[in-house]
Amino acid sequence: MDAADRGLGRTIGQPRSARLRSAGRRLLKTDVLCSGADLLNAARSDPRGGEALAELKRRVDDPAHAGEPRHVRLRAAILGLLADGAWAPGDKLPPEMELARASGLSLGTAQKALGALAREGVLARLHGHGTFVAGDASQADRLLHFRFIGDGDDAIAPVYAEAIDRRVIKASGPWSKLLAGAERFIRIRRRINVAQEFDCLSEFYIDADRFAAILDLPMQELHRVVIRAVLASRFNTPTFAVDQRVYASRFPAAICKLLKLEKDPFGLVLEVRSYTHHRQPFAFQNIFIPPNARRLQLTSPLDPAAGRGKEKDLPSLRRSWS
Repeated sequence: MDAADRGLGRTIGQPRSARLRSAGRRLLKTDVLCSGADLLNAARSDPRGGEALAELKRRVDDPAHAGEPRHVRLRAAILGLLADGAWAPGDKLPPEMELARASGLSLGTAQKALGALAREGVLARLHGHGTFVAGDASQADRLLHFRFIGDGDDAIAPVYAEAIDRRVIKASGPWSKLLAGAERFIRIRRRINVAQEFDCLSEFYIDADRFAAILDLPMQELHRVVIRAVLASRFNTPTFAVDQRVYASRFPAAICKLLKLEKDPFGLVLEVRSYTHHRQPFAFQNIFIPPNARRLQLTSPLDPAAGRGKEKDLPSLRRSWS
């Protein structure tokens, strides 16, 4: 059973599309789907995350390393999983307690191993956010937004994504104009830390009926920097074109609270409209960028208004996710 079917129920003889629509209507009755304390349970239900944690346990228990200290074995196991691609640069790791439980080690041992990897620059531990895989050059190749210039003009600063809220809303806005015909919307809020210096807030809007199955995805999946890759791989909705617009604005109080900013500061708001097959719009995104000293590189590999957003150009955009 795939992610689109898990937990959504089955009716014998009922087409899958009908099941999804029915499940979507049932799920839409719930306003807040998952946030905060639900992250731990979500990590346990994540098939890919579960496989990674099972492999972590196997490597820690490998008899070939039985004579090594526990924290050294855990450090080596995490490094091995990173090398195998279990987590990509910018991805958030499971909580310390979850890593400790999965590996059969104490919380103190897990903290010691994570601390060592952070000092080596492999991981980034952000106070109040969690532990992330440190960004590197490969992450810059995948970013379409959040391209803040690093310490050198030829480098992009690392970013770390943390999903903080997933909610179904009926409110209208620029997203409802773009996604004409949709009555309800899934809004995914993620806090994006830039180079451990400041946080941005991303609000990602999609049609709640069309993408109802995303409500069943563990929140852990949404911690990944490449959220567009999730839509492409799981929902056959790749990004073929984007339209980016930026303006200065006073941030709403709710946004200030999420970013822990002083009341009513001015900042930049980046609007992103995304298009898929046959130039169909499928997502609207608001990115709130507080005052900071970093320069932001704006790039639109494919511009639908300019008539260049064609499906044959997909490979050039596949390398630029956000």
